[in-house]
Amino acid sequence: MREVLTSPHHSRNEHFFLEQKIGYSMSLLQVNTSFNIDLQFQTAPFHLRLFAWIVDMIMLYIYIFVLSYLFATTISLDNAQNFGLVELLIVIPYLAYHFVCELFMNGQSFGKKLLGVQVVSLNGKNASSSQYLLRWLLRTIDFGFFLGVVFLVSGNLFLGGVILIGSVISIILFITTPNNQRLGDFLAGTVVVMKKLPYNLNDTIFKELDVKNYKVVFPMVMRLSDKDINIINNALQKHAKSRIDNHLDAISQKIINALKIETTMESASFLKTLMRDYNYLTRQKSDD
Repeated sequence: MREVLTSPHHSRNEHFFLEQKIGYSMSLLQVNTSFNIDLQFQTAPFHLRLFAWIVDMIMLYIYIFVLSYLFATTISLDNAQNFGLVELLIVIPYLAYHFVCELFMNGQSFGKKLLGVQVVSLNGKNASSSQYLLRWLLRTIDFGFFLGVVFLVSGNLFLGGVILIGSVISIILFITTPNNQRLGDFLAGTVVVMKKLPYNLNDTIFKELDVKNYKVVFPMVMRLSDKDINIINNALQKHAKSRIDNHLDAISQKIINALKIETTMESASFLKTLMRDYNYLTRQKSDD
C-alpha cells in the first residue's frame, strides 16, 4: 500500500512517498503524549478477561473452603459466625477482593496478573482510587444477569429489574464500545488492556538527549509533520534491525529536496540527526 505523507508547511510537489504496512487485529487504545508520541495499548480480548475472572473465582473459592474447613474443625462454623469471624475473614475479603487488589496492584488482580491484563485510565495512566472504587461498586450490575433473574423469580421485581437491565446494558457496551468497556469501565473512565505494549517503546520517536549541550543541526525539520517523523523513525528502526535496504537513501534525498538542505552526511546518520533535532525542538516547544 502506498500512502502520501504530507506536511502542512510544504507544497504538493515536495511530498514524498514511503511504503508502509499498517494493520491491527485487536482494538487499540490510543493515548497522546506531550512528546507527540501516540502510544497504543491493545485492549484485552474477552477470553483473557474471562480466564482472569475464572482464576480469581477459583482462588476465592479455595480461600473460602480452607477458612470454612479451619473454622469447622476448630471452633465450629456456628461459633465463628457468632463472633463475626465469618463476616470478617470470609465475606468482607470476598466482596472487597477486586477493589483491594486493583488498588494496591496497579490495576491487577491475581487473575489479571497471571493473564497479563491491567485496568488503566483512558489517558493510559494508572487509574485513581475513585475510578477503581466506582468500577468495583458496579460489579454487581455488570455481572448480575443471573442475580437479577434470581431476584425476579423471588418476587423482588424492582431490584431484579434494575440489576437485569444494568447487566444487559453492560453487555451491550462491552460489545459496541471501541475499547470493550463494561458499564463500570464506561462510567469510571477505565479500560482493561494488555499489560505488555504491542511494540517496543524504544521504537517510538522519543530519544534520550543531553539537552544542556545539544546543538540543533537542521532546525527546518519542524516543517515536517508528526506523521512524517514517525514514518522516518520506523524506517530507521527496520534498517537497524535488519540491515537491509529500507529506502533510506531515497527518503533522505526527498527530505533534502523538500526542505532544501545541504549536507554530505550518510543517509542513516542524516535521518538520525533529524530525529534528534526534532525531539530536542519539540521538547523546547513544550517547555515554553
